[in-house]
Amino acid sequence: MTSRSDHTATAAGEGAGTALLVRAASVEVTSGKDAGRSARIDQPTFIVGTGDEVDLRLTDTMVSREHLRLSLTPEGVLLRDEGSKNGTWLGHNRVSSILLTADTTLRVGNTVLAVHVDAQQVGLPMSTSVRFGDAIGVSGAMRYVFGVLEKAARSDVTVLLEGESGVGKEVLARAIHAASNRAERPFVTLDCGALPPGVIESELFGHEKGAFTGAVSARLGAFEHANGGTLFLDEIGELALDLQPKLLRALDQREVRPVGGNRTRSFDLRVVAATNRRLAECVQHGTFRQDLYYRLAIARVVVPPLRDRPEDIAPLAESFLRALTSDPARTLPPDLAGMLKGYSWPGNVRELRNVIQRFAHLGITDRGQLFDVPASAAPDVTELPYHEARRITVESFERAYVTRALERAGGVVIRAAEQAQIGRATFYRMLERLQLQGAGEDREG
Repeated sequence: MTSRSDHTATAAGEGAGTALLVRAASVEVTSGKDAGRSARIDQPTFIVGTGDEVDLRLTDTMVSREHLRLSLTPEGVLLRDEGSKNGTWLGHNRVSSILLTADTTLRVGNTVLAVHVDAQQVGLPMSTSVRFGDAIGVSGAMRYVFGVLEKAARSDVTVLLEGESGVGKEVLARAIHAASNRAERPFVTLDCGALPPGVIESELFGHEKGAFTGAVSARLGAFEHANGGTLFLDEIGELALDLQPKLLRALDQREVRPVGGNRTRSFDLRVVAATNRRLAECVQHGTFRQDLYYRLAIARVVVPPLRDRPEDIAPLAESFLRALTSDPARTLPPDLAGMLKGYSWPGNVRELRNVIQRFAHLGITDRGQLFDVPASAAPDVTELPYHEARRITVESFERAYVTRALERAGGVVIRAAEQAQIGRATFYRMLERLQLQGAGEDREG
């Protein structure tokens, strides 16, 4: 094994049959509370930790939520510690990034992991295109995702999209629909995490008049609204356990029974589900039904976070910039491109688009104003003198408020001032004090 900071999986066979050549691997817990658990690493990246969004979820309290990442490369498995509190240990050495080229034993917290690296390379099918619908990805990891979804789109199989918030799962779901033979039929979205438990069953399956208090008329559910097309079930991992068998029954029997109804109604559609959890791990911990997981994960992909595919940052940013400015020839300034490349993107593609909006509409070029800096990175104002702490806090609030108000108003100052219920002259003075910009208009006062 060798220490290495960066590896990129290679492609073989341009055109038809393009593949991502990597050394496949598996991981096994050989000691600790989760001893006996194992998993095959069959996608470009794999995360071990205790959080809901990992591929192998441990119960060891000494392990961080996202403790380490294993990435398949042509030479072996690139291990990267994700900034864990207690570290990843190889013998007596704490490692941050290392290339595993042979079977290796590691320790995380009180858990011992054995990583088994295959001797031969395998080819993961990869799209020849760098676009899938509105999704853009030049990286091997995203072209692998595109390759899987292109094949899935041509059939009616159920698709499960897993990945962090903001990676573009809904964009991919819409691309699946657009590439299918159902493209001319409805695409209906239902967010399973945004609805209260007492409402979601009716939203899914509909209800009859008088089914419950407030049901003054019959109503169709998402399944019937999407009939003939695609139903996108977002945040499926948040669906209550008692509703999961009802969803499974609907998918298996291709029919729904409205709440308060006696008759079933058939439907013909494709389901695409998405979650920021790893459902296989949720099954292991009893928070998601195994039979429903298998029914949803006929075609399953994990969409990698933006920080794991830095080569996609510039193409995505430039695409956003051209769309926002209606200028198909617009390019990124070199200094902005450098800042984008050096950022870690905790908010993924959604955050990248927000940053480009600030640049395109507001003319912001200052790094501190461009990026969504987490609260944990801000100075502790309680250690400062009162008046200095108050000034910093108020300025931070005003900057965030005014920036968001301008975003909502499309950069138009008059509209932003009206929506904020602030005098136009006052709003302009705030812009000047904070060195922000909005769309030019006649000023008052």
